[in-house]
Amino acid sequence: MIRILLVDDQAILCQVLQNWLEKEPDLEVVGTAHDSQTAIEQVESLSPDIVLLDIQMPGMDGIAATGIICQRFPDTKVIVLSGYDSETYLSNAIRAGAKGYLLKNTAAEDVANTIRSVYKGYSQMGPGLFDKMMARVSSNDGSSGQEEPSAAIDPAQLDPELPLLLDRFDGQALVEFVSRTRSSEAESQLCAGLTGYLRQHPTNLSALYLAGVLSHRNQGHTLSAFQYLRFGFKEATKQGLSMEDLLFFYREGAQLKPEDAFTWLTPVESPFDSDEGLPLLIAEAERLFGAESTTAQTLKALWRIRRLRHFSQTCLALGTQIDAVQRGFDRALTR
Repeated sequence: MIRILLVDDQAILCQVLQNWLEKEPDLEVVGTAHDSQTAIEQVESLSPDIVLLDIQMPGMDGIAATGIICQRFPDTKVIVLSGYDSETYLSNAIRAGAKGYLLKNTAAEDVANTIRSVYKGYSQMGPGLFDKMMARVSSNDGSSGQEEPSAAIDPAQLDPELPLLLDRFDGQALVEFVSRTRSSEAESQLCAGLTGYLRQHPTNLSALYLAGVLSHRNQGHTLSAFQYLRFGFKEATKQGLSMEDLLFFYREGAQLKPEDAFTWLTPVESPFDSDEGLPLLIAEAERLFGAESTTAQTLKALWRIRRLRHFSQTCLALGTQIDAVQRGFDRALTR
């Protein structure tokens, strides 16, 4: 049985695809996702054989998601499903690691056969797409004069400060950079450039933070901005950033969707599930949900339990020391 994850921001298309594919006896749809970040999380938890992924989604696009999935989960193969027959989209998808590229008007039977071929280790493209790509390669003499979306993005051309900011994550420096960027035209150019940069460097934390902040501030794209920030927070957690650095992503996300952003802080074994992090969680829960809310009261109870546990452990250690002293006195008295 070939296990498949479907990824498309339009839920109805996922449902139609699922209905088609599940008619095939050897294909099983194990999950669906409607954005790139959720898709990456689903691949990690479900370990599908094939990801059938839309190339155009809000926030992180399908090309960037393909690159991350192929790097992190080499046993999972990606087939890009696109509404574009552009050779540029095709070549970008292949560079990112996709093993297949199909147009959205592909017949259900051909989609199923492509899934089987890619599962067996072959690469597969929709009719005519391979010829287009080869024609582009053979005729690409640079005479078009147009910048290709796949061309490397030079951060210095976007802003002289940007290369240093992208080199390592410095939250305060990024906040100051954003505050100095006042021109809407400059912000638009930065947003477009960062989107291209993230296709090539999809886990760069500084780029994810800036893309999230600027997407909302300049373009009002709340959904895209939130997805950049959410992925940035989770990637920063994986890369071992401090709680102070993680809070830069959280605070921006909380301005957009406060209750959803709060869930970033609460998973078991998160950096905030600690003696240092719990007071912050309690303060945020009281601010968002109220001091008498179930969430705030639960966190306070957890905090009290932890304090009692520490007190108990301290008393146990102290009792052991007292016993040792008492034994010393007893030996001295018997001499």
